[in-house]
Amino acid sequence: MTDPYEAKRHYQQEAVAGDYDRARFAGLRGWLVNWLEQRLLMKAMAGVPAGAKVLDLPVGTGRMARRLNAAGYRAVGTDVSEPMLKVSAELAGGRADLARGDGEALPYRAGAFQAAVCFRLLVHLPERARKNVLREMARVASDRVVAVYQPHRLSLWWLVYGLLLRRKLPLHFVAPGDLEREFESCGLRLLRSHALLRGVFMERAYVLEPIAGA
Repeated sequence: MTDPYEAKRHYQQEAVAGDYDRARFAGLRGWLVNWLEQRLLMKAMAGVPAGAKVLDLPVGTGRMARRLNAAGYRAVGTDVSEPMLKVSAELAGGRADLARGDGEALPYRAGAFQAAVCFRLLVHLPERARKNVLREMARVASDRVVAVYQPHRLSLWWLVYGLLLRRKLPLHFVAPGDLEREFESCGLRLLRSHALLRGVFMERAYVLEPIAGA
């Protein structure tokens, strides 16, 4: 049985799902963040051939799944939140491949996807849930896992970051020196990483490959 952590409960609300994009991506700053995140996605996907089947976890409102499809991939969006899946389907005009599923126990066979991507989730998860999600992505993706973290401990910089940019601080931090060990403990090998915007935003996409036999 998976843990009912706060984020899992929060996004079950229809009002939260309906307001998700407006609350995060409205205005110039929101447009910039959305553009940067989609650029980050494409950097991390370099080397994965067009036509590959890609898991987008969690799909949320479908921003990344739509970008993947536009780039020639076959995106499958999965989310534990029925309200978020509903919004994603509406924004895709009913043309999205979507399924409800818990990231800690994905409803897919091993190797069902060539790649799996995970944006805007891991910073919300306590350690056990986060590692469960990583292990599940390593199980269902044959070649590539993209995991986005904010890999820093609480510091003075975070206070400035929150005050100046008005961004909520992550609930769960992973120190940079601990990341590679965390990946390896979940059956993943670090290939490279890309910053969202160095010196401004803390998010970084870690490009990983499943370790055979792990």
